[in-house]
Amino acid sequence: MKTVVAFIVAIIGGLIFLTAGTIGWSVGRGAVSATAATRPAVATGHLNLTVATPAMLGTEIGPALLPSAITVPANTEVTVTVANFDGATPLTGVDEKYAKATGIKGSLSCSTLDPTNPNGAPTTAAQTSTSVDPSLVSHTFTVAALGLNVPVCAMCKTSFTFFSGAPGHFTWRCMDPCGPGASGWGGAMATTGYMSGELTVV
Repeated sequence: MKTVVAFIVAIIGGLIFLTAGTIGWSVGRGAVSATAATRPAVATGHLNLTVATPAMLGTEIGPALLPSAITVPANTEVTVTVANFDGATPLTGVDEKYAKATGIKGSLSCSTLDPTNPNGAPTTAAQTSTSVDPSLVSHTFTVAALGLNVPVCAMCKTSFTFFSGAPGHFTWRCMDPCGPGASGWGGAMATTGYMSGELTVV
């Protein structure tokens, strides 16, 4: 009889041990899954911008990058395509540094834009690079606080991808002096909503 009782106690003890081990593993696995679930996922998004000329806008202020108030999701790889209907404003001197792309993933891409059929296929193959010939730059999309600078090719569709990061409000601006006046910093360059605006990461 004592042997039978001892055998039953051993079986019950073993079951308690196995159950406790299983519960512990389940809780541990759940904790790992919860930790992984709280990590921000890298989503992808697409943003289309347009550089319109003064003639298109019906204003003498100058060209404008539209929309000027931009919102993108946080912690996301955002691919931006800028359809630029404006000609070149060559970068010279110290401004030539803005011909180099910074803060983007990989390279930028420039493909020709037919202003009479902007949604049509480009007439030449897209050129990919991390910089643009300063004489072919029209504008830049620069967010200094994010270390982001992208030269926008003249009469082209320029595409690039950047990581938006944490939420916040940032100023973007063109660093190619494309406005009127001797310095090129008047008109559109000095007017919010033309060659500067706000980037909101939410």
